[in-house]
Amino acid sequence: MELEEWVRRMEKLEEWVKGIEKTFIIVEVSEKKVNIWMFYLTGEADIWRSTMKNRLVGSKFTCSKFLEELRAKFYPITIQ
Repeated sequence: MELEEWVRRMEKLEEWVKGIEKTFIIVEVSEKKVNIWMFYLTGEADIWRSTMKNRLVGSKFTCSKFLEELRAKFYPITIQ
């Protein structure tokens, strides 16, 4: 994948993350955020979620850990 495509992908992901975070603030979501994040995944990210679903559960799996795993999958290693 070319650098320009990676940049578009990363921008799209970060735009999506910011949109969901704004929604959490507006509707005062404090619990089960990871479940909501996963609900809104589409396309390749949703396929990734379905293969990772056993790792994406439990009390130790926080929003921060979810975003870390998501970025690790969809960001090139040179940018991580």
